[in-house]
Amino acid sequence: VCSPELSDMETAIWQSFNHNDVVVVGISNTNNQNIINNFVAENSLSFPILFDPGSSGGVQGGNTYDLYYMPNDGSPYPRDFVINQEGIISYANNEIDTAWMLSVIYDLLSNNEDMLLGDVNSDGLINVLDVVNIINFILFINIPVGDQFVLSDLNQDDAINVLDVVLIVNIILNI
Repeated sequence: VCSPELSDMETAIWQSFNHNDVVVVGISNTNNQNIINNFVAENSLSFPILFDPGSSGGVQGGNTYDLYYMPNDGSPYPRDFVINQEGIISYANNEIDTAWMLSVIYDLLSNNEDMLLGDVNSDGLINVLDVVNIINFILFINIPVGDQFVLSDLNQDDAINVLDVVLIVNIILNI
């Protein structure tokens, strides 16, 4: 049975970002390659799955698990972390929350000085093409990928909406 949460992590995170900017890694508590291969196939995963050394192969244990242990009140889900460029945990949760993870990732990536807020298509210009992209996101004609969400959310309210369109039009008209 495919986990929708893992599918979201695969498509919304791993497949949406440049792998030089965002890396997704799964950590397994078993080194049984057949079990790992079946898990990867059942969940249609393409991000790397690594073995946690020191694991007894049970539900708990392993060197990595022990370093990042979080009490989980019996949650069946793995622990999820977003670790920033300096190696500091920016997000930790027992339940997969893709939207929250994406928000944290976008915040971390928005600190990139090369990005120009409003330049949705990353062509170095803010113009009507960027407005069209934002409108297409609002109407769900297209889905923002990679940095496009951050670049489209001009007022930084974690939503792409008409307020962002108004702000980008004001930038274009120099208002």
